[in-house]
Amino acid sequence: MKVLLVQSPTGRPEAPIYPLGLAFLAGQLAEHSLAFIDQSLEKNSLPALERMLDQFTPDVICISLRNIDDSSYPVTFSYIEPFAAVMEKLEDWEGTIVLGGTGFSIYPELILERFPRVDFGLPGEGEETLPALLAHLETDIGIPGWSGGRLLPWGRADISAMKPPDYTFIDPAPYERNGGIGVQSRRGCAFSCTYCTYGYLSGKTFRLRPVEHVIDELRRLNELGVKEFMFVDSVFNAPEEYFEQLITAIRSAGLGLRWGAWLDESVTPDQLRRMRDAGAVNVDFSPDAFTDKGLRLLGKRGSASGLYPAVRAARKTGLRVGVNFFNGNPGEGLAAFLGKLFFMLRARLLLGWGSTFVNIGTIRAYAHSPIAAQMIKEGLVEPDCDFYLPVFYRTGGLGDKLYRLFQKIRRSRHG
Repeated sequence: MKVLLVQSPTGRPEAPIYPLGLAFLAGQLAEHSLAFIDQSLEKNSLPALERMLDQFTPDVICISLRNIDDSSYPVTFSYIEPFAAVMEKLEDWEGTIVLGGTGFSIYPELILERFPRVDFGLPGEGEETLPALLAHLETDIGIPGWSGGRLLPWGRADISAMKPPDYTFIDPAPYERNGGIGVQSRRGCAFSCTYCTYGYLSGKTFRLRPVEHVIDELRRLNELGVKEFMFVDSVFNAPEEYFEQLITAIRSAGLGLRWGAWLDESVTPDQLRRMRDAGAVNVDFSPDAFTDKGLRLLGKRGSASGLYPAVRAARKTGLRVGVNFFNGNPGEGLAAFLGKLFFMLRARLLLGWGSTFVNIGTIRAYAHSPIAAQMIKEGLVEPDCDFYLPVFYRTGGLGDKLYRLFQKIRRSRHG
């Protein structure tokens, strides 16, 4: 079959992010004729899609809806509106439309209800479900666990056995700047952060890809001329034994690639040095809370006192460092917000202004996250709230007013 893979448009200029999920799907669909368009790269996304339809004449269009909105408070940008424009453009197109992606997977029933033009919704991971659907469309072979409606069974792929992503199908060149090319070594997460949907989307354990498969992908990226990438794993240094094996293998491969990863603050100075020796150039920490109480209420491990030493150790190793907090967390108010601002100034002034970055956001509550259930239980939202429209956990008061001022200043400086 002729299958067009589409990355849904962002609706505004943004740093491009490599469509890794679609590259994984392309790797499983070698027997089909494939084409691809990333509408987020197109200045005029709808005419570009129309040209692709005329040139390629697909039988099936598979659209990835990565995000519902940008999770930004107090000004939130919706990605549903540009997606809705795509659906309107395809209203009279006669082929089959399949919709998936992480954003869709959090709200599959609701989105299918709001967009009746979608023929099939594919929640979860599509590496096994999509080939089965295409076979069904060609031969009417049944799909295991499917009742015959528009919503397909939840996908959970065997990542140790599936074929690798096809990095040649989607040209990495437009995405390389700022670590826009992703590599995935594991899925799921064994931790239980209350705001997170990783456990719902990919399982509550770490599902590990064979180290040799990851190294093979790095070799392919190197052959394609890629110089820098980002591991998209939820926590790169967990589980620790796999983390140790992977950084040893990357260093042994000697590819000279620069890379980054998200880390837990439990990483040791020696591990940071070994990461640097394996090519790491930047790391990100996501403590999210600033106090021990805040960490506990967010389901985070570790202690507040361990963050600055971890950031200092990473900078001492020569790595660029990002630190991400939330404002208005459970158990944290004005004092914690002021502490985060002080941490930002201290880290940047003492550890390197141009190499140490601190971001302070706000928790956007999503359906299927523990904090969404908590907000319903505490009466912070209506009992029937579906969290489809942006809902933020925030404490209000002076801390919230100062945070809004802080964000206004940032927007005026950075756009």
